[in-house]
Amino acid sequence: MISTEEYSDAQKIRRVPNLPPNRSVERALSILRAFRPGVAALGNAELVELTGLPRSTISRLTQTLVENGFLQYELRRGTYRLGPPLLSLAHALRLESEILKLAQPLMREIAEGHKINVGLAVADQMDMVYLESVRKNRSGLFRHVTSGSRVPMEITSLGHAFLSTLSGPALDTQLNHLKIRHPKNWKQVKASIMNAHKAVHSQGVCQASWQAGITSIASPLGLEDQPPYVFNISFASQDFSASQIESQLIPLLQGLLQKVREQLADARSLEELS
Repeated sequence: MISTEEYSDAQKIRRVPNLPPNRSVERALSILRAFRPGVAALGNAELVELTGLPRSTISRLTQTLVENGFLQYELRRGTYRLGPPLLSLAHALRLESEILKLAQPLMREIAEGHKINVGLAVADQMDMVYLESVRKNRSGLFRHVTSGSRVPMEITSLGHAFLSTLSGPALDTQLNHLKIRHPKNWKQVKASIMNAHKAVHSQGVCQASWQAGITSIASPLGLEDQPPYVFNISFASQDFSASQIESQLIPLLQGLLQKVREQLADARSLEELS
């Protein structure tokens, strides 16, 4: 179980002294974020709707992104697609991620040995993005999850575990953003988030079942000098009873996190000695 002090430490993000944000960069990034799995091609009108930016701004920024290769323009359809440099950046992220390097073999060993799914994700705005997902579930879960897949923060165990690393104004701000997605049932959604928040701090893990027949448990890694990485184990709900989750899966998840922390500490000790 991770202590409250460790979670407090995980919230300390190293920031550059108060510098005003670059609005042009923020707007360009919002255009790139509009592209998701299953949304491969977008026109100016769709980008205006998805980003809320003026059409003139969209036209100016997409031209710049095309000129720099981050978007490709299809003249016949009048739509844009993501450019190859983004794939190169994603590949570089995966290759150089210290946590991912350490976690991958451990995740694979657990997934294959117990016929479950093991994932690693980080937060991006209102979603959780998978860095890795090892799918070995014995019942063959229908949902195809790979690196780069996104899931909503406010209703998943991954998202709830991430939200448990926030407190005070940071948590309030994030909840206000998430509330927009649930105008009719926000009270219930928020209650489940806060229950998960308590569960992570008291038991080290939280649990959610946001898709029929699938259950997931998750816990944040809780490292002071790293983004809030979150690990999860998911499985067909019928495959494990509540007692089996408690006696088998939760210890597996907690053991995975502990091994990653230990290996990271060992790797850094070797770096200091070299």
